[in-house]
Amino acid sequence: MSAEPAWAPRPPRADIYGRTRATLGDPTPLACTCALTAIEVVHGGEGLDTLLRWITPEVRERLARQHSLAHRLGRRGGIPARIVRARSCRVSPTATEIAAVARIGDRVHAVAIRLEDLAGRWVITVLDIG
Repeated sequence: MSAEPAWAPRPPRADIYGRTRATLGDPTPLACTCALTAIEVVHGGEGLDTLLRWITPEVRERLARQHSLAHRLGRRGGIPARIVRARSCRVSPTATEIAAVARIGDRVHAVAIRLEDLAGRWVITVLDIG
């Protein structure tokens, strides 16, 4: 394990066109915002369309399926969610994993998120809600 801070500045790297780009910054605020919206969607609330820029099509399909199941159970959302705590760990120069605890109503959920640097921005490639 390195003693280097997780978000220490790293030297610029080349993108697919040979241009140099700086390493992206801390994605924790983005992950927490997306986790809140995803929790509300899973509980039947709206907002899946606001996540489209930040998630892969596979994650979108999974959230849409969970949203549909919530509607079949009669849940319509409307309950605000909040993040209790979040921890991030950069696993490579282009990937970060975040573990969060979210509360919606009287329920608590564990949220695991993997973000990857795709085309110069953070994109959620895995989002698991427990």
